[in-house]
Amino acid sequence: MPTMPATSESPSFTVGSSPSGVRLQIVADTGPTMPLWEPLLHDLKHLAAEAGTFDAIEVSYLSPDGTVRDHREQADAVTLVLSDCAGPQWRPGPEGVRWFQTLHDWASRRLVAVVQPLPERMWRQTAFQGTPGTILTPAGGSPNAALRFTPYEPSTWHDQGEAGGLPIPIMEASPQWLAHWFRLAAGPEGAEVPASVGLVTPMPAPYEGPRVCPADLSAEELVLRFRAFASPEAFRLSGHLAVGIAELPVMRLVQAAVEPQAQRSHLAEVILSGMLRAIPDSPGSYAFRDGVCELLLGTLPKSLFGRTVAALTHAAAEVVAAPGAAPAEVRVLAQAAAARLTETAVLDPAFVFLSTASLNRLRTA
Repeated sequence: MPTMPATSESPSFTVGSSPSGVRLQIVADTGPTMPLWEPLLHDLKHLAAEAGTFDAIEVSYLSPDGTVRDHREQADAVTLVLSDCAGPQWRPGPEGVRWFQTLHDWASRRLVAVVQPLPERMWRQTAFQGTPGTILTPAGGSPNAALRFTPYEPSTWHDQGEAGGLPIPIMEASPQWLAHWFRLAAGPEGAEVPASVGLVTPMPAPYEGPRVCPADLSAEELVLRFRAFASPEAFRLSGHLAVGIAELPVMRLVQAAVEPQAQRSHLAEVILSGMLRAIPDSPGSYAFRDGVCELLLGTLPKSLFGRTVAALTHAAAEVVAAPGAAPAEVRVLAQAAAARLTETAVLDPAFVFLSTASLNRLRTA
């Protein structure tokens, strides 16, 4: 069967080829940081269909307000939630209460797991983190309420019965992690597999760590904080991303131009850093917080700044020369960006993908 490359970001695995009488329901998060992972939803659907393990595959959507759209209750279903667990529905508040009550209800009646697009090293930045250990299921497809989880380090795990908590497996979108979950979903009776598990109560647990609101930090504090915790690749990428407008198609163009082996997780680190804010009602659109873009540009030597400018102006020129050949999202983006340039008295269409901070740097060069 067709498979995706075997990387930490793309599942490529083989499971049984005979229908099991089980339906798979994929619940795709639509939160502000999730547009980056849209290709993964397609890949999960395709691979699950090709595997032949499930009688049917259905997709519904988790909204940032904690509601689930296009979802049909199925008694014989198992559920995969595709989410980076970074949206408001994963945190304390009305959205979180609404979603956690739904998730807890599902886990009491069916098998549910979270597919986390981010690599495990980044889970500490999210609102739903896992504890490593082993899961024992009495039979394939048993609900989470029937699972027994044994942590490798008991001191790191709260009692399963505490506050009605139920164990939810969390896994990377990788061959090894997904293969273990399929053993729980359709494997032999008494399957025991390694897992990372989060505890789901009827409402999200209060946040116990230091509460840092990016909007309360200065640009210098945001950049220094990111530099302290980010991977070297993500920090280097952030400087290049500041050259362009903070729109996902442009950010992907920049990453492809500067990273020989681009990884979505590096781009995700920047998006989740707090240095950007999501534009409401505009999926995939972001804005650097005040002063951040200028500071990040300051980390780029002139030669690297010039190379990224050249890559973006070349891409813009291609859109102008052959608009029909460009992806629709890039064409629409170029038109909107052109209006911005008119407002700032910059008329060269080659500059449509450059940030205002980059334009100012070019003026003073």
